[in-house]
Amino acid sequence: MRLRKIETLIESAFEKFTQNVKMVLANLVDYLLEGELHKVEDELHALITDLYNQLILIVIIEVTNTPEMKEKAKSIGQKKGLGKIRKTTVKLQLRTGKIITIPSFYASRSTPKRRCKRGPNGTGCHLLLAYWGCIDKTTPGYYSYAVQLCILCPSFEIATQILNNQGIAADYKRIRRLSYRVAGEAISNRVHNILKPGENVKGKRVLIAPDGGRTRTRVYKEKGENNKRDPYDTPWREPKLFVIHIINEDGSMSAKELPIYDACIGHANQCFDLLAQYLKALHIEEATEVLFIADGAQWIWDRAQKMLVSLGVAKEKIIEAVDYYHASEHLWQVIRDKLVHLTKKKQKELYKWLKDELWNGNIETICREISRLGNDQNYVKRGLTYFQDAPSRFQYSGLRQKNLPCGQQFPVDNIFYILTILTLVLTDVLVISASIRYKIGIKFNLIGAVFQPKFVVGHRYSLSQLVF
Repeated sequence: MRLRKIETLIESAFEKFTQNVKMVLANLVDYLLEGELHKVEDELHALITDLYNQLILIVIIEVTNTPEMKEKAKSIGQKKGLGKIRKTTVKLQLRTGKIITIPSFYASRSTPKRRCKRGPNGTGCHLLLAYWGCIDKTTPGYYSYAVQLCILCPSFEIATQILNNQGIAADYKRIRRLSYRVAGEAISNRVHNILKPGENVKGKRVLIAPDGGRTRTRVYKEKGENNKRDPYDTPWREPKLFVIHIINEDGSMSAKELPIYDACIGHANQCFDLLAQYLKALHIEEATEVLFIADGAQWIWDRAQKMLVSLGVAKEKIIEAVDYYHASEHLWQVIRDKLVHLTKKKQKELYKWLKDELWNGNIETICREISRLGNDQNYVKRGLTYFQDAPSRFQYSGLRQKNLPCGQQFPVDNIFYILTILTLVLTDVLVISASIRYKIGIKFNLIGAVFQPKFVVGHRYSLSQLVF
């Protein structure tokens, strides 16, 4: 019976839509004859948007008034430990930006009988909005698109302007608050939400590539005087990120299985704890080979093997390698800075020879030759420590024989560049310290969109799926 009523109301809405189209049809023809296609698009878009708003309003109101939905609301309230449920109304912003008023079941936390004062904000809940995955009284379609623009635009202000230009009502403060709420929801379950159900690396070759970068944060001091702008410091922070790839038998990156990107800003232990969560969920101990490749940063190599062994990976499966690009770059810096008495020509000839030795893993030859040519042995030794600490990480010819990459096939440095473009650093080249972890988390969880031909928020899920 309820379904029949909805069908009747929808038929009425379509009849009205058809009448409206007929009314403007003559105008549409004139616009095209005058070469003004944009006016045709605007007219039809407005009509179709209005139809969408009517249809979703009809469906929501009629379904909310059903006994089944009332029972569902009671069940949700009980699970949340809320008190008596009352029926009320609530405003909800649709994907089109239209704000509609719909019936709602509201419940608040039970209070002692003697208490007469009203409880603080946040003690109640619109049960159906929570059930439908709404955030801040906006539908998943609205906040998914709005936050998507916030990710891609250089600032919240520009994202707000774009939404308004498209006829979607948006407010700067609301969009910023909504972005942080969505980011918080996404980060709280980031590993579970990013990985696909049943996804694992059993019987596969895995590449893990961590790295670090630099960005400034804004830390406010005391309040400014006489309504002046609040003073602040801009200390440097180091975002730390990692990429997990699947390697094909020929050594190329798998195109069938999408890579995993994530990052955090904080201590190195936090980065490796997050990486360990992903690897544990992927059952890294069942991989055939694990190639851990990075630059020479000590915070990485102090933790890499320990973490993998703690996850159950056999030591014989673990291969550590310093990225060949970074290693050859460091070799040139040692020759250039430690052997300054050599001419540029001699330095380049020496570098060309020693780079071949580096490829073959002959670290002893490199250290012996540079030490022989160096004037200040202590000064030279400090530069060679990079190679002497772990010669086994520079066996590039052996990696090539096993069809394993000798460097980061997708340079992690590029990720930092992309992250900057995607407004981790705002237009004033500063970010707010309190919110930077949300920005980093959501941008790296969703950064795969940059490399995908289809315009979606995430390389694995849409934003609404990522949050819920």
